[in-house]
Amino acid sequence: MGQRIKDNVNHDFLTYLVFLLIAIVVWYLNALNKDYTIDLKFAVKYTDLPEDKVLANTPPEYLTLNINAQGFALLKYHFGLTYPLTLEASYQTLRKRSNSSQEEYYLTTQSIFDRISSQLTDARLRSIIPDTVNLLLSETIKKKISVKSMLQLQFEQGFFPKGNMQIDPREVTVTGPKALVDTMQYVYTRTKVFKKLKDTLKASIELLPVHRLRYSVSEVNIVQVIERYTEATITVPIEPINLPQGLTMKVFPGAVTINCMVPVADYEKLQAYMFRAVVDYASIRDIMDNQAKARITILRTPDYVTDVKFNPKNVDFIIEK
Repeated sequence: MGQRIKDNVNHDFLTYLVFLLIAIVVWYLNALNKDYTIDLKFAVKYTDLPEDKVLANTPPEYLTLNINAQGFALLKYHFGLTYPLTLEASYQTLRKRSNSSQEEYYLTTQSIFDRISSQLTDARLRSIIPDTVNLLLSETIKKKISVKSMLQLQFEQGFFPKGNMQIDPREVTVTGPKALVDTMQYVYTRTKVFKKLKDTLKASIELLPVHRLRYSVSEVNIVQVIERYTEATITVPIEPINLPQGLTMKVFPGAVTINCMVPVADYEKLQAYMFRAVVDYASIRDIMDNQAKARITILRTPDYVTDVKFNPKNVDFIIEK
């Protein structure tokens, strides 16, 4: 008996919820059919800028429009289910401030009212805030600037990059405000990580955009040769340099042992003459001190070797006339 009463209560409650939901939907649909006047923010896109100019300031990204429309249309606008409004910023529509030493222009509400209104197909425009849009234009210049990779390469054990990364194109033409372009040293790629590399890497990488700048290309092609490396050990004689005329210098020991990683394909051709190990007479602070040692510097190595280490780092020496 108790279970039957409980089932009846649950049934009545569910019935109540269904009718309540129907009532809410009917009320909501009826409300959306009515007209309302409200303020809404709309995203703005500026178009038709003069070819020789770019925006040097950041004009409003949104306009607040007071519009009258049915609830259905307002719901669409409220959730941003429309494209940004476009504002033509050409010499025909812009007005120049006569008291400004810069190229400062403006658009008034009156001049853009019809253009904005025509883009609201199911709403009536009543007013626009702000009433004036200020735009600062700057002379554009073009300059070729080198591309710098921001890639992070991680290699499988025993594999290393061979040679420098090839970037194509190596330079891109940058167009933008003179004050901004003149300060640029590089155009950077986007940061990207490549892991466990063991084969030659080939990829197209997007350039990192900079506000108010345009690039001649949006991406570059990169190639990084990757090969398996092996350890090599080679003995190289030590060469004294910058000796004054009439002096000779002997070092002990007379050779340095160099350990490096070399591509397997180049291992057999590695020779001592490809390296240059020196001690610089000019760098010895006190040549009269018998305890002084000369520091070894590796001035030359083959382009394809990496991870160069050597021993000893310093040597004894004797100066003779």
